[in-house]
Amino acid sequence: MSSLHPGVTFFEDDREKGPFTIRIGGTNEFVSDIDPNWNRAWPPGKVEVVEGWGNNKALKFDTMDDALEAADQVWDIEGFHTSVESVQQ
Repeated sequence: MSSLHPGVTFFEDDREKGPFTIRIGGTNEFVSDIDPNWNRAWPPGKVEVVEGWGNNKALKFDTMDDALEAADQVWDIEGFHTSVESVQQ
């Protein structure tokens, strides 16, 4: 975990083991959509989740850097603790 990514847990050793998903900490819920500009909330932004490991609606990211950027958005919008996890293929 890095202080550059508050609220986000990840393992640097997994960096080359993509693709990656973002799991809401301690749950079986995974991020399925991020809209940082959704203006029906204040401050703006919306995060949607789906339940279940292997749910095909969960967002998948090719690189850890992309997943970390998205997890940072989740933290900024909702304040959810998340973990970036390698998807088992």
